[in-house]
Amino acid sequence: MMDTLKASLKLLSLILWIGLWYLPVWLAKKWGKIRWRDGMVRFCYAGILFIIGIRLRITGCLEKIRPLLLVTNHLSYLDICVLGVAAPVRFAPKSEIAAWPIVGRICRVCDAIFIDRRPEKIKEMTGAVQAVLGRGELVCLFPEGTTGNGLHLLPFKSGFFSLAEEKIDGRELTVQPAAIIYTRIRRLPIDTTQWPLIAWYGDMELFPHLWRLLKMGSINAELVFLPPVTASQCGDRKQLASYCHQAIAEAGRNK
Repeated sequence: MMDTLKASLKLLSLILWIGLWYLPVWLAKKWGKIRWRDGMVRFCYAGILFIIGIRLRITGCLEKIRPLLLVTNHLSYLDICVLGVAAPVRFAPKSEIAAWPIVGRICRVCDAIFIDRRPEKIKEMTGAVQAVLGRGELVCLFPEGTTGNGLHLLPFKSGFFSLAEEKIDGRELTVQPAAIIYTRIRRLPIDTTQWPLIAWYGDMELFPHLWRLLKMGSINAELVFLPPVTASQCGDRKQLASYCHQAIAEAGRNK
């Protein structure tokens, strides 16, 4: 009963918090105050993590070189807030999300790059992301192409790394892997039976999953920035994808 009450209060707080910030963020974008918009969005992300009970630790440093592509593992909708708190990131969600009620609007006001992930659309995706990277903005891709179950890191789709094989405004693209790691629930290590409570994957429905998450209590998470690399250092996009996959998987095993 107490967990249900706490979850209800968290859900109400989330609705009010996101609603409070939507209009100022929308106005900042409309008036071209992008730095203001980005600052407010990051503050909003921090509030969401606080309300849900996510205790985030960030290790390593975000690379300062631009153009920079950030690639990470993907477990949950929580990942967006974890990454968004750390840096003014432009996300590249699948194109279907643009039509989602509420979520689609929020993505648009944050200038998300909607991506059609079909193989025949890879060139179109590459052009859209390159244009943003060329402006010096930080883009984050989830090369697994979907969310995982928390137990195993899915293979990385090497097509996402084709971006790194071409120069952007005469500059080589730097790729930085980062690992998102959820370590504890209510200060106790997460066991294999608890991963479906955090990881959102397969045909799980969003609201029932979020409701269970809000009832869990505090969650410890860590964002680990790993050493950056370029395609020329690895050899080609397939080797680059392999390097990033191995680095992220190893960071997860060490926690």
